[in-house]
Amino acid sequence: MAEWINSLIKIISIMFAGLLMIFLGKYNQKSKIAPWLKLFCQVVIVSIAITAGVRIEFLRNYSGGYWYLSYLSIPVTVIWLLTITNSIGQTDESGDTTPITVLIAALTFFIVSVFQRQGLLIAEVLSLFLIVFSSIIIFEKKKSKADRNNYFSIYYMFFGYLLAVIAIVGVLKSTAALTLLTPLLILGFPIIDTSYSFIANYLRDDYLGNVNESKLKQQLMEHGFSWKGANLIIVSACFYLSFVAIIISIKENIYLFTTMIGVGYLAYYWLRQRILKGEAIINYNQFKEKLELFGVPIDRLNLQQALERIDYFVRGERARLVITPDTLAVMRARTDRQYLEITKQADLVTPDGAGLLWAAAFLEKPLPERITGIDLINHICELAVKKGYRLYLLGAEEKVIKKAVQNLKEKYPGLQIVGYHHGYFDDNDDSEAPEGLRINDIINDITEKKPDFLLVGMGVPKQEIWISNYKDRLGVPVCIGIGGSFDVLSGKIPRAPLWMQSHGMEWVFRIIKEPKRIIRMIQLPSFIWLVFLGKIDLLFRVEK
Repeated sequence: MAEWINSLIKIISIMFAGLLMIFLGKYNQKSKIAPWLKLFCQVVIVSIAITAGVRIEFLRNYSGGYWYLSYLSIPVTVIWLLTITNSIGQTDESGDTTPITVLIAALTFFIVSVFQRQGLLIAEVLSLFLIVFSSIIIFEKKKSKADRNNYFSIYYMFFGYLLAVIAIVGVLKSTAALTLLTPLLILGFPIIDTSYSFIANYLRDDYLGNVNESKLKQQLMEHGFSWKGANLIIVSACFYLSFVAIIISIKENIYLFTTMIGVGYLAYYWLRQRILKGEAIINYNQFKEKLELFGVPIDRLNLQQALERIDYFVRGERARLVITPDTLAVMRARTDRQYLEITKQADLVTPDGAGLLWAAAFLEKPLPERITGIDLINHICELAVKKGYRLYLLGAEEKVIKKAVQNLKEKYPGLQIVGYHHGYFDDNDDSEAPEGLRINDIINDITEKKPDFLLVGMGVPKQEIWISNYKDRLGVPVCIGIGGSFDVLSGKIPRAPLWMQSHGMEWVFRIIKEPKRIIRMIQLPSFIWLVFLGKIDLLFRVEK
């Protein structure tokens, strides 16, 4: 019974000192009292907790035994309480990170106390209180972000003070061998930040003047991280160090501790190098309404807008190139410089791939809709019937292209397909090719028949290279690379059911029908990984 009473008295004393810390924070926010006066007031307040028995009296040695502090107990306790109090009180310029780091620390202290199983009642009660209090602040919706940060900053010294107390009455009272490491890990980032800030101010002969400014956050931003990115680094560091603290409190293995810290540092170093490198996976050109994914410019328009632009091209005076890349084509552009340059020079690039839409949406630059090569051809045929435009088809096998022409004419009565030719010809050596397979013969056939559209299905990137090389000689207003669409139009390969089309699963159907395509799909995991890296870049890097 006496122990419960003593614990209650200690909790009341701790909370009374905490209440005074809140009043100090509120007064400091209004009047900006001198740093030395604020420090003096903090010493007086923490003395109340020390009088109630909140002291660092001993630390356990990892090799066995204890370090008793004796007459150093009170000054060490004061230094500890003041350091953590002012560490958590660092200016939170970007908002919201302090309550989150406090929640992480309080939750970690509670978990460690529970795992120690040594009846650390006061630490557990105070940790639960701080968990609830910081959660309320995090999920407060009544004020704007700036107002909330300004309003709740009066509690930051209280947060730091209470965390410092929890470390003393909880973890530091434990008999675990690595108890000194645990609070240092949990409160590691705030302690390092304050120490760095103090040293930086000392070198500027401004010892306490700006100690509440987060110098590490400023340093992160100077290295290319955005405000949001710097905050994420801080929160991630606090979370990871807290995770390490929990593991170490259970395993008590110094080698495991060293390994985990090393892994954390390597992760930060890797991220920092990515940010310094400055390569963006995705960019948005607002002036041209284009989204660049791995350098490939994709027009941000829907199918109807694409058709309107194509219709405009037909009425133009020069040959235009339209490209419909899928996910694998975009991946090819990363290693095929010629194909990448052709996509940059194209007059219209539409996304033919569910993966491209997913990547754009995931990277917070969504595309209006997927425009497949087949859908584009069908709508062009409708437009051609309506306006009397003429088509020429080039590519695929002889029987496939013939069947595709037949099917299109049956589906769209009145459609003018003025010519077609299979794609198996050699355009490198005209003199040795049989008549009808010479490149000049094919070009002459196209130019004589004067189509408004040239649909080329010879596969990526061959079709784009061919169009780019000859479009000016051909003089066709609109040249479009359509990949393997002739196989679908001819009926050689059926198109996926509508439900698979609408859910972006056409590629699954194509693999079922053409198992050999699975080899090409090996690049998809790499694409997904690169998109995730792009997401990391967007989260942490300053947007250009």
